[in-house]
This record gives sequence, structure tokens and C-alpha cells, in this order.
Amino acid sequence: MTKRILVGSMLAAFLLAAGTVRAQGVDQKIQALEQELLQLKEQQVELKKEATAAAAAMPSFSYRPGNGLFIEAADKSWGLRSTVETHFRYNFEAGRDQVGRTRGQMMGRRFRPGVIYCVNNCLWEIEASLDLDGWGTGNGKNNAATGVGSMLQRGAVNFHAENLNPWLPTVQFGMEVQNAHGGSLARQGSGSTGAQAEYDLLTRNDGFNTGRAGSGVVLNWDDRSLSSIGIPGRIGKFQVGMSNIGEGDDGTQSLTDRQDFNVYLSIQPMSQVKNIWLSGITFEFGTWFCNADNRSDNGCSRYRIQDHGDGGRQTLFDTGSGSIGDGLHTAMGPGVVWNIGPYTMRAMGSFSQSEDRGGGVGKKRAHNFLIGHDLFLWSKKGFLTGSSTEAGSVLVGTHFERADMSCGERIRSCGSINGGQYRRERVLLREWDLWYFIAPRMSMGVNVLWYDASNLRNGANNAAHNLGVCNKSIGQLTTTNCRPGIGGDWTDVMLNWRYTF
Repeated sequence: MTKRILVGSMLAAFLLAAGTVRAQGVDQKIQALEQELLQLKEQQVELKKEATAAAAAMPSFSYRPGNGLFIEAADKSWGLRSTVETHFRYNFEAGRDQVGRTRGQMMGRRFRPGVIYCVNNCLWEIEASLDLDGWGTGNGKNNAATGVGSMLQRGAVNFHAENLNPWLPTVQFGMEVQNAHGGSLARQGSGSTGAQAEYDLLTRNDGFNTGRAGSGVVLNWDDRSLSSIGIPGRIGKFQVGMSNIGEGDDGTQSLTDRQDFNVYLSIQPMSQVKNIWLSGITFEFGTWFCNADNRSDNGCSRYRIQDHGDGGRQTLFDTGSGSIGDGLHTAMGPGVVWNIGPYTMRAMGSFSQSEDRGGGVGKKRAHNFLIGHDLFLWSKKGFLTGSSTEAGSVLVGTHFERADMSCGERIRSCGSINGGQYRRERVLLREWDLWYFIAPRMSMGVNVLWYDASNLRNGANNAAHNLGVCNKSIGQLTTTNCRPGIGGDWTDVMLNWRYTF
């Protein structure tokens, strides 16, 4: 009995020891597995940190319709923005095709690729873009000395001093700097998203036109709040510029020691007021001070009106190149824009006069006014909704303008201006527009322009003949039934496709 108990005790002890050893082995394996799992988690965390750091070090990509693609370094030390503005147009114009009045030819109204290089969080911007427009504009920039047009649309540096101090301006300098103009918002609204086909007749045909300058320096204060001085609004833009506006070509030397200046201000005095009838009002005023110099054919050396026909543009009034003498030429332009929901109203005027010392005969004057309406009629959201960034939007527009030019009190005081046939001109333009936005900032549409001129120059290959106002002619170059300075009207139609990336 005693032996059995002893053997049983020994067997129990052995089994207990074996179980303990086995349990310790399982615990060790569990601990080993837990240790491996912990190491794997630590490695996973490190890999995630490395991946996050690598992603943070990669450049960022962003896109906004109309503002292009922007690639920026993670530390914002550099950035690159690419854009392109395109506008193709079919023209159906009244008049003779022998002088270029086209009926259904495609033209490139705008084809302008560009790139902006940013340095140090865009404290510095180097802007370079090309002007590859088609036959209707010929770049719009001909060098008086060489006759060769530049392909440069912009070649300038922007120093954003406002990033250092909010009271400081953006400084733009270089070739083809951009100047604002009185009524610049009201003149057309937007050539890439608005309804109107072109700028008004007077300011488009004077030296200022789009405000391009072959070279110069411009100071801009953009989007500045006025709340600090108790006005519930903002300054849209305040600009002071000194540049050779409309003189020669981009980057070429201007052969004069006189400088041109421009000043411009747009203000929205009620933009922070929660009243839809007041918050969308913008007032603007600009003046171009051009120092005419008989030694140089600068931007204010003539008064001229041409129609907007891209093919065979016709001269309706012209004092002649270099006809404006020395002294100060001023072109002032007030404007007002009113936005309320889908509707925009634009009104502007322009008034030009010259000191004209030693120039051609006659005292030259010019002025005009314009009133325009744009309305987003429909979108997928319903009637009276839509925008240029919303596909399916329908935009309608219309505008009326009148331009007046004169060269003196009597026809005898005007010499050979307009062939000696008339001394003043009154041009009315009524326009109707319809646009459909296929995609954000991409649209197709039609412009119908009806002109009415009080006087047109008669004779072979002059406006009255070329526009078809003279209904009967003998041969190709003579007309018999037009009196000198006959008035008349004509209609042009433009079919368009445009897109801004």
C-alpha cells in the first residue's frame, strides 16, 4: 500500500513538473510572438512616418478653372503655374471680300499659352506668355521701326511686397507690363467669360487699347479692405504706372525722353453690406497721361476709329499717323458695374483731348459712352441661375455705345483728314450676344453687331465702298453713286468658341 502511494506521488509529481514545463514553453512562445508583433508594429509605424515624410516632400498639385494648373514644392520654395487662353471665331462680315471682309473664315482671336514661375512662396513671380493670335489681330503690336510684330503677351516680374507688409503694393516691371484703364471692367466685362465681343470702339482704337506697354513699372494695390477706416467695402484695384504704353514693340527702346503715366481706381464701397442691391456695386475711374512727342510715333499720335471686323477692318475716322503734336494727351474714363445675382449692368464713358502743339490742322477731340447688360438666363439649377464655371449655363447679353470724334469747327480746318470729306464722325453700335457654357470656362456663342456711321469716306477701296454702303459701282475701284461723307449701316456676325484653362 505504501509503495502504491509512493509510486502515485512520484507519478503525480512527474506529471505536474511536465505540465509546468509545458506551460512555461507555451508562455515563452507567446512572449516571443508578442515581441515579434511589437517589432512589426514599430516597423509599420516607421514605414508610415517615412511614407508621410516622403509624401510631404512631394510637390502639390492644384487646379482652378481659369487659373490654370499650379505645382508647388512642399516647402513653398518654388512653384509653377501653366495656363492657356484660346478663342477661335468664324466671321460673317458685310462688304467686299476683295479687301478681306470674310464670310465664314476661321480666325484665331486668341491663342496664348503662358507659364508663371513662383519663388519663395510666390513672393516673386516671373510671368512669361506668348501672343499667337491669328490674322485678325496680327498680334496687335507692330514695331514702328521694323514693322515686325512681337509674339510676347507678357514678359514681366511681379514682386508681391504686400506679403511683407499689407500696405505695400505688388510691383510689376519688365516687358509687356499690364496697365488698367478707366472703365476697364465696364468696357467689356471679360473677353473670356463675358458676353460682349470686343472693347468699346473708342478705347480699343486709341493707343491704350488693352493697356499693354512695351516696358515699364506698375504698382498695384489689389483687393484691400476699407473696414479699418469705417467703410464697409474694399478697393478692387488701385494702380499707378509709368510705362511706354502703345509705343513700339515689346522690350524695344522708345526714342523719347518723355514718360507716359496712368492712374486707376476701382472701389466696391458696399461689398461687406448684407444687401444684394448694394453689395455688388463697383465704381471705377482711370486716366492715361500720354506725353506726345513729334520725334517719336507714340501711342497717342493719332485719333482713329475702326470697326471690329476681324477681316479687313475698316477705318471710319482717322486724323492720320503722327498728326497729334507735342504736349499732354489725356484719356479719362469713369465706369460703374452693378452685379445682382445672375445680372450684370455695365456703364462707362471715355473722354480724350490733346494739347496738340505743332501737329496737324484742326483741334482733335473724342468721347464715347457705353451701357451693357449680361444675364445668366438658365442653368441646370433653373431659370436666372448659372456662371462661367458651371456647365450648361446660358448667358445672354446686349450693349449700346456711341463714339464721337471731331477735328475742328469747319471742314476747311481739317485739311486732308478723312480725304477732306468730313470733319466729324458719329458711330453707333448695337450688339446682341448668346453664349452656352459647355464646361467650366469653355463656351460657344454668337455675336451680332449692327453699326450705324454718320459719315464714311467715299472712293475706291475706302469704307463706304468696302462695306457695301455704296450699292453700285463701275469696275473694281471706282464708285459713282456715293456722295462724299455718306452715312450708312451694316451688320457683322461672329461665331465663337473659347476656353481658358
